[in-house]
Amino acid sequence: MHHDYDSQRQYTLQHDRRLSAGSGHLQCEGVDLPALAAEFGSPLFVYSAPEIRRNIAEIQQAFASHANTRICYASKACSLLAVLQVVRATGISIEANSANEIRRCLAAGFAGNEIVYNGVVKRDEELEFAIRQQLHAINVDSEQELLAIDRISRQLQTPVRICLRVEPNVRAATHEGLMTAFRAKSGVDLADAERICRQVAAMPHVRLCGLHMHVGDQVPDAEPFAAATRVLVETARRLESTLNIRFDMINVGGGIPTPYRYASDRGLGGPDNMQPAIGAAEFADAVIRAVHAWRQDIEICIEPGRKVVGSAAVLLTGLVSGKRKTLLNEDGSVEGQVDWRMLDAGFNAIPDYKDWYFYVYNASRITDSHNQPVKLGGPLCDGGDYFRHGPLGEQFLLPEASAVGDVLAFLDVGAYQLENQTVYNAQPRSAAVLIEDAGHYRLIRRQERFDDMLLLERDLA
Repeated sequence: MHHDYDSQRQYTLQHDRRLSAGSGHLQCEGVDLPALAAEFGSPLFVYSAPEIRRNIAEIQQAFASHANTRICYASKACSLLAVLQVVRATGISIEANSANEIRRCLAAGFAGNEIVYNGVVKRDEELEFAIRQQLHAINVDSEQELLAIDRISRQLQTPVRICLRVEPNVRAATHEGLMTAFRAKSGVDLADAERICRQVAAMPHVRLCGLHMHVGDQVPDAEPFAAATRVLVETARRLESTLNIRFDMINVGGGIPTPYRYASDRGLGGPDNMQPAIGAAEFADAVIRAVHAWRQDIEICIEPGRKVVGSAAVLLTGLVSGKRKTLLNEDGSVEGQVDWRMLDAGFNAIPDYKDWYFYVYNASRITDSHNQPVKLGGPLCDGGDYFRHGPLGEQFLLPEASAVGDVLAFLDVGAYQLENQTVYNAQPRSAAVLIEDAGHYRLIRRQERFDDMLLLERDLA
């Protein structure tokens, strides 16, 4: 297992389009990563604009056979303004999941008609704001939400485009918390779709443009997407015929997985969906084949998030201390020894620490063999604040010479990690750097300061 992991490290350095070695250090797009940690502190997220553009181009190419495709980046994956601006410059659209996410999209330069609005809970004030922005579509999650949209659009005398989100009842082989099309809180029952859609005819400002769904996140195979799209298409076909309408669009959501264990990796590590068998091409083929069996002119809307930014960032964390501890049984007998390495990033920085697999390399000694088993612990008081999925079960592999002051790199942390950071134990949220092109970078979010943490509590009198 040691050999497999070290072989993968060497293969990555030789073949990865983002990463390389220089002067013994790990580089991203030609930028020295330990030097960035020295300049801006750690933990530090480092995003690659070229990788975001490459990922979007991959999705565009995958859907090239259906010209009328609208790619809406799921901004919840990473909503940093600088990242949204990189996405916008590629010409694609965007998806938001709250009124404030809509505001972020607008602040990044997206027009209202480039935004799709999702969410299972949309308060009246959020719907009013969204309707005023003349969005491309609001994905309606319930009958009550539709009635609220009708009421607010009448008050505003403003047209609004909607899709009805339905649950296709398709299970996917991913983490249960990431399934959204099977026994999920999202969407309405297929059996209720016709009754709900019929109500739109009496709504003067509401236009029903199509149906929406989302199968789930990090789904490792194509069949759930194909099956769910067939359900969505059949429902849309039936509604068009029964209600004598013609849909403008069909929104199949996102879910294109990111390989957290690469195809070349022959070792072990993490849940099965960390090494998916599909990418954008297989996702697109499954969707397009099902839609073209019905109509070829309709707009296909997709909402990829993880696929756009997942591989576009690394987290740099400092090795602060280390210690060797004895594993004792209850009777006092010795079971073994554990070599701990303590980092300045824990589950405050990487919330997916329990369920995800990340390659972790010593960026300060990237050309050294990674063959020393260690456990990686974070700075928080919780006994559970350590990383679970390494190449040796709960153990990771680092160079034997790893020392205090070294910088470790967690790969492929671009999606959902920075967005879900906490300030538990008063740990500040991390700074972020954007590498704009080879060798050029800038700070796009500073590290949170103590005064920032008190802003919501001070000056209340």
